[in-house]
Amino acid sequence: MAAKLRIKCPHCGEVNNFGSVNDTCPKCNKPLGLEEEGSIYIYRQGSPYGIAGGFGLFINEQPHGYIGNKELLRIPVKFGTYNIHSAVGMSRKCKDLQVTVTPENPVVYTKVYIKPGFWTNSFVVEYVDPKLLDL
Repeated sequence: MAAKLRIKCPHCGEVNNFGSVNDTCPKCNKPLGLEEEGSIYIYRQGSPYGIAGGFGLFINEQPHGYIGNKELLRIPVKFGTYNIHSAVGMSRKCKDLQVTVTPENPVVYTKVYIKPGFWTNSFVVEYVDPKLLDL
């Protein structure tokens, strides 16, 4: 499974899938020019729950688009600590995951899924073994 490269343009804030960190933003036509130090991989488990819509992704409370069913994203980041949150529509209940990207641990692998509840569903973001992702 190939990961889509998801980047938020540092100039205009547009979120898109790109082929490289050196591509040009389709909205503002400026080169991305990112200095990638590490990556966060986010996988959405295949599930019949929420299959019709994408899960909204937020990293440090900033929107990073949506992730579809059985989709794998790679988000280039600088070294630091990041909070990953997911939500759909009115459902904002999520067990967030805080990850730290360092020179010793430059790549972090996570997954997001819906945990069904009696009255409402909640989202869960947790670490995943990269061997399960078919990279």
